Amino acid sequence: MGKKSSKWFKAHINDEFVKLANKENWRSRAVFKLKEIDEKYNLIKTNSKILDLGCSPGGWSQYASRKHKNINITAVDLLCMEKLENVNFVQSDIEDFSEKYLKNADFHKIDLVMSDIAPNISGIESADAAAGLHLAEIVTEIALDVLNDSGNLLIKLFQGKGTDEFLSEIRKLFGTVRIIKPKASKTNSREIYMLATNMKINNSGLHYE
Repeated sequence: MGKKSSKWFKAHINDEFVKLANKENWRSRAVFKLKEIDEKYNLIKTNSKILDLGCSPGGWSQYASRKHKNINITAVDLLCMEKLENVNFVQSDIEDFSEKYLKNADFHKIDLVMSDIAPNISGIESADAAAGLHLAEIVTEIALDVLNDSGNLLIKLFQGKGTDEFLSEIRKLFGTVRIIKPKASKTNSREIYMLATNMKINNSGLHYE
């Protein structure tokens, strides 16, 4: 293990949220990002119908399924995810999922589309920001297809070129758009979360000039 890897590993195992996730038997520290946002904005309710895109290892779906037993969650990822109670797992790339599965009525009238998906990090800031934005656009287009008339979208973004333009488009499509930096999101990371609530009826999707 190189010096950089060793330093990362030491910081990881000493991370307060990693320790808490292990103590409380969560699948990832990312749970605490969703938990903080949900506790403030009450996104996950009993009888909610949720689509979790890019779910593996399943921390967000695990949190939602623990919060309410009477809940309907579909979780999608190209990587395999261990089974969770009340969660229907679909192993698929999110683009393939959009093309192959969205005609199924089970994936419509969704209350919340949530995504903590991230690109494979190259270390090149501009390339990573562009890759993250591309994933955000795919998730958003899926959300616009499946959300109910007042549905909500929670998605991870990386601040960089194109982010402001993307948010400008989202504000045309939803009643309220909030930018959130949860406590569990590392301070030196460009990671932020966008919460778009109350989707507008008859929106026409994302349009960039």
